[in-house]
Amino acid sequence: MEVSFIVLNYKSREYLETCIVSIFKKVINFEFEIIVVNNDEKKIKLENSYRNMENIRMLEINKNIGFAKANNRGAKISTGKYICFINPDASIVSDNIQDIINEFESDVSVGVIGPKILKEGEIQRWSVGADLSVAEILKGKAGLARSNKFWNSLKKIKVDWVSGVSMFIKREDFMKVGGFDENFFLYYEDVDLCKRIKKLNKKVIYFPSFEVNHLEGKSSNKKYEQKLQYFKAQDYYYKKWFGWGSCYLLKSIRFFYLLRYRILKVSDIFFSGKSKKYPKNNNS
Repeated sequence: MEVSFIVLNYKSREYLETCIVSIFKKVINFEFEIIVVNNDEKKIKLENSYRNMENIRMLEINKNIGFAKANNRGAKISTGKYICFINPDASIVSDNIQDIINEFESDVSVGVIGPKILKEGEIQRWSVGADLSVAEILKGKAGLARSNKFWNSLKKIKVDWVSGVSMFIKREDFMKVGGFDENFFLYYEDVDLCKRIKKLNKKVIYFPSFEVNHLEGKSSNKKYEQKLQYFKAQDYYYKKWFGWGSCYLLKSIRFFYLLRYRILKVSDIFFSGKSKKYPKNNNS
């Protein structure tokens, strides 16, 4: 088996089959399997004609155990030489998946490859980037992040991390580092995984000639809960890799940023009688 596609479903039933159909349409000339890991309470019954095909396997968990833990379970039963993690609200656009395999085969030092992630036809910002230090976060707020040049690159480039929306990894390397860190429930597990893969002296590559479309955030419509999960994951990541000092510094920056946002919003309501939308930055 060449590639195992692992699709984690949670509250995304209406997008899941589009994702699966895109795999069948775009992946040709080599063996693959699709493992659907279902974190949703309801069991999945696929509607389309491919539902009885042998290369689709269902792993029913039927409760939300989180992104990291559920994908790890999928990876454990996978048989492919390579694993592609892909969100259920994502779909493959490009026909050149063989180029991804060739990149791994031609360079044994490649550990992870991330495609170009598109959102409504545009590059999804912060889908690939430089090491997410506190300095990089601050530069991002000023529009000076080093990551900016990465996601705008038209050629393959070595990066520090790629998004878990869709990433390819050698199964052997994934298992060697112990998979995703299950202390992450949602967010930052992809950045953390890439950091650990690099500790094996492996490269993380952004491969923009291969494109994946993403209907961002469709697997959860509870934005407040998402934000809380994001902050929790961010705190754990910075404590793990940069220590308590960086973690507390980031918390302070976040506090003043959110305080400013709330003051502006209340002020706007008070003076104009209606609320405007202020820009959000998911990296703080």
